[in-house]
Amino acid sequence: MPKKRWSIEEKKQHVENWRASGLTRQQYCELHAISFNSMREWPQDVAKAERRANESGLLPVHISTQSPAANPPQGVNDPVMLFLPGGIRMSCHSTQLTDVFRALKHANA
Repeated sequence: MPKKRWSIEEKKQHVENWRASGLTRQQYCELHAISFNSMREWPQDVAKAERRANESGLLPVHISTQSPAANPPQGVNDPVMLFLPGGIRMSCHSTQLTDVFRALKHANA
C-alpha cells in the first residue's frame, strides 16, 4: 500500500485536533491511522508553512462574526484578541492596533 501524502492543511488540522484532544501523539496516531514517525514532524512543517505564507509582509486577518444575541457588540474599550501564527494569542485595545501591527511587521523583518 503506497504511503499517503498529507497536505499542509490536513497536517495543520490533525495537529490542532491532536493538541485539543488530550491524547498522546501515539494514541492520536493509532486512533486516526496515521504513522507516528510521519506525524512527528508535522508541527514543524505547519510552522514553516505559516512562516513562508507570511513572508509577503502581509498578516492574515480573520474577522469572526458571532450572534449578537449570544454576545453583545464590542465597545471601543473592549480588548481585541489577535491569533498569530504559531498558536500565539495576544490581547490589546483597538487604539493600540496600529502600534501592535507596526511591531509585528518589524519583528518579522
